[in-house]
Amino acid sequence: MILEKTQFRTGEPEDRLGILAVQRRAFGSETEARLVDRLLEGPDATISMVADLDGMIVGHVLLTELQGPEKALALAPLGVDPDWRDFLIGTELTNHALTEARQRGWHSVFVVGDPVYYGRFGFKAELARHVKTPYPGPHFMALELVPDALKKYRGAVRYPKAFEEA
Repeated sequence: MILEKTQFRTGEPEDRLGILAVQRRAFGSETEARLVDRLLEGPDATISMVADLDGMIVGHVLLTELQGPEKALALAPLGVDPDWRDFLIGTELTNHALTEARQRGWHSVFVVGDPVYYGRFGFKAELARHVKTPYPGPHFMALELVPDALKKYRGAVRYPKAFEEA
C-alpha cells in the first residue's frame, strides 16, 4: 500500500533540504548529510534518487562516479527515514537507482555494506576482491551492470574527496 503511494524518482534541486533531513534521521548524525551535500555540489557525476510519499522525501540513495574501473559508481549513502523503514522503500530505491545506472550506461557499482542486504541485488565480495580500496574486507562488494565489467580489472578504486572529509 505505501509503495503504491510512493514515487521513486530522480532527486531535484528543490528536494535538497528533504534529502539532507532524511539522511540525518536515517543515520542519527550529520556525517551522511554532509557527505551527500558535498557530493551533490561536487564535480563527480551522480545519480540521486528519492522516495517521495505525498510530497515528503522519505528515502534517498546516491550513486557517485569512482575513479578506477571504467564507468564505475559508488552506492553511498542509502538512507530511509526510520518511520518508513518497514515498507521496502530502501529496496525499491536501490532497484530504481541500479536501473537508472544501467540505462545511463554505467558498468559497475561498488558498495560498503551488509553482505546479506546488498547481496539481494547481486552485489558480491568476490567481484571486488582484486580491487584496491580504502574499505577492504567482506563488506566491500561490487555489482556488474555490464557482464564481465570487472573480470580483468586489477587496480585501485578512488572515491571522491568528499568521502575523506565526511
